[in-house]
Amino acid sequence: MNKGSIKIGVFQIFSLTLLFELGTALVVNLGMEAGKDAWISIMIGDFIGVAVFAGYTFLYRKFPDLPLTAYVRKVLGRYLGSVIALGYIILFLNLAGRDLRDGSTMLVMATMHRTPLFIIAMLMVLSSAYVLHKGIEVLARTSMVFLTLVLMIGLFCSMMLMFSGSINLHFLQPVFENGFEPILASVVKQNYMFPFGEMVCFTMLMPYLDNAKKGPWIIATGIFVSGILLSLTMVLNISVLGSDIVKRSLLPLMPTISKISISDFVQRLDILVVMVLIIGVFFKMAVFFAAALIGISELFKIPYRRMVYPTALIILFSSMLDARSFTEHIDEGGKLLYTVYPFFMVLIPLILILVTAVKSHFSAPRSG
Repeated sequence: MNKGSIKIGVFQIFSLTLLFELGTALVVNLGMEAGKDAWISIMIGDFIGVAVFAGYTFLYRKFPDLPLTAYVRKVLGRYLGSVIALGYIILFLNLAGRDLRDGSTMLVMATMHRTPLFIIAMLMVLSSAYVLHKGIEVLARTSMVFLTLVLMIGLFCSMMLMFSGSINLHFLQPVFENGFEPILASVVKQNYMFPFGEMVCFTMLMPYLDNAKKGPWIIATGIFVSGILLSLTMVLNISVLGSDIVKRSLLPLMPTISKISISDFVQRLDILVVMVLIIGVFFKMAVFFAAALIGISELFKIPYRRMVYPTALIILFSSMLDARSFTEHIDEGGKLLYTVYPFFMVLIPLILILVTAVKSHFSAPRSG
């Protein structure tokens, strides 16, 4: 890809980060293994996510003009680095396919009951392909518009829940009812990987930042703010529905918003949740899609736009063949979060950091 022709501004990368992190996490029962303390596990995962991203930033400072798939070959050697780079491309394609399956299935469950799953998934992935064919900077600029819409919907729904008297903060008590162990289990099994660890894909976008100095700080701020918003959303879900109902619901935000009723006039705002779901899935899948395209273009020296639609087909069919049912899909994703994904999102970056630091130390000029 031609780096000089693509520039992503600080506000654009902030909005893209926020929409990516919120993604599907905003509407699902995130961190509910910790029960009513789910909001605490989300915040702990948020802090860990920021710390992990600090490692990505270290590598970016050392290789500001290279994506992850390029500097992994520079650090670990051509052959081993190429294998790992290919692994990351497969990872990004897998995550894009999984998010596409999540979003399309949730839409079928929420509203479009009679629409074939394949049709919804096809429309979503083709819309992402169209935007990415126009350019990654177009995706970044578009995110600013949709972030404004998502934040307005969130503020409006929160105010309506307050005015309708549906919020009962006693549902959040007592804090640490079962001790710290369930919170720690939730963090280890889910919260530090989903959605915060998935920021590894931004290592493919960071070379295109317009401001190399401020860009990583802006992304880290976006991660932190998204954690706060996700935690507050879970507080709303639990305080409206109770932890037992939230834990059993795949889309707890939907019944939460359905509780809004003001004088039998303001009702049936579920459609707003569907809008947020579509926007979140679109941007999360599109960022993984873009990361995979950059990796393919860089590793195989194939023009970026030539691979957009073939890659879209790979994502579409991998999402359909991922699992036989949504339950199996969720179970498989839960296992990947604490088995396979940490290898790519934590272990390999940590090895790259250590090797880079050692090489920098021994290659540094010595006085005398």
